[in-house]
Amino acid sequence: MPEDLFNDLMLIRKGGPELTMGYGPTSVERLSTKEEWRSKADALRTIFRQTLGEHPAVDCPLDVRLEEETDRGDCVERRISYNVEPEERVASLALVPKDVATPAPAVLCIHQTQRIGKEEAVGRDPELDEPEEGHCAYALQLARRGYVTFAPDLLASGERIFPGRRPFDNGPLYEKHPRWSGTGKDLWDMGRALDVLTGLNEVDAERVGSIGHSQGGGITVYLMAVDDRVKVGVCNCGLWPMRIIRNPFNVARTGWWIGRPFLRPYCLTGKRFPVDLHELFALAAPRPLMNITALDDYQYTADDESFTRAGWEDLTRNVKEVYELLGNTGGFQCELHLRGHHFHADMRETAYGFVDRALKEG
Repeated sequence: MPEDLFNDLMLIRKGGPELTMGYGPTSVERLSTKEEWRSKADALRTIFRQTLGEHPAVDCPLDVRLEEETDRGDCVERRISYNVEPEERVASLALVPKDVATPAPAVLCIHQTQRIGKEEAVGRDPELDEPEEGHCAYALQLARRGYVTFAPDLLASGERIFPGRRPFDNGPLYEKHPRWSGTGKDLWDMGRALDVLTGLNEVDAERVGSIGHSQGGGITVYLMAVDDRVKVGVCNCGLWPMRIIRNPFNVARTGWWIGRPFLRPYCLTGKRFPVDLHELFALAAPRPLMNITALDDYQYTADDESFTRAGWEDLTRNVKEVYELLGNTGGFQCELHLRGHHFHADMRETAYGFVDRALKEG
């Protein structure tokens, strides 16, 4: 494993005053100023959005409605419906703590690849003896720490499973929007969820975070790359660097859950993705971001630790350089373990403390 696998993060093309006109010599050099990073970051976001396909004209009034309220002891659960697209209405669950000073900090809680969707996040997984203590019940657990939390269903999960299809089969999306992407749709829907969350009277819109396990973690990273309303993020077992992943088609499948089909030519030809994970992490800077990764995940085992650990440590060093450049040394944290694809209790406590420091103390 080369130690400089991810060091292109700090590189940018430089030249004379007519650089962008194509005149004069240029060279790729290390960037050294905040302005240079911001220029590169804008370019990376543009490229990332290109990998999401063509965004269709789906904007419409939210038309937010409170459908139901339930007393859950230390918090109130609200079922809130709203439009994500014309003729596509969804319902999400908000948990509002009792006796908390408002406006309060809030967290968007994005569930994993799980059939029951948002129900798991609010502590109602029927397969667990103690669902409120479940490893993905972070919406409920964070509400009990004083956060307003918001748990939506991802497309093709929970109440949004397409009739006659298995969970997370998003084929009908491509029938409706053939030039878009599953990841693009998820980001649009999470943006609408943020619109609703930040509009709640109890929420301080300047203190909003996002957290997720597995697919929810990956979406948190994508969301922080493009939406600066998210001030802190936690990604648990969410994404893997495409430069060392065993099968990059994981994000560009040809069936079932189809994420970014426009990346398939890169997968097939063995070329590097135009934007990789270290760049997505850096696009969150200087906002605090915690990544938690199991080194025995994504088809790797404990026997591969020397390789995977070296790769992740190299990635982390390079992302931290961007955070240091932007004045938030320590703003990016990467926790590595060998305990599999799970949001372990100690890791949740570490993550919740990280969110506390950003949204309550920060």
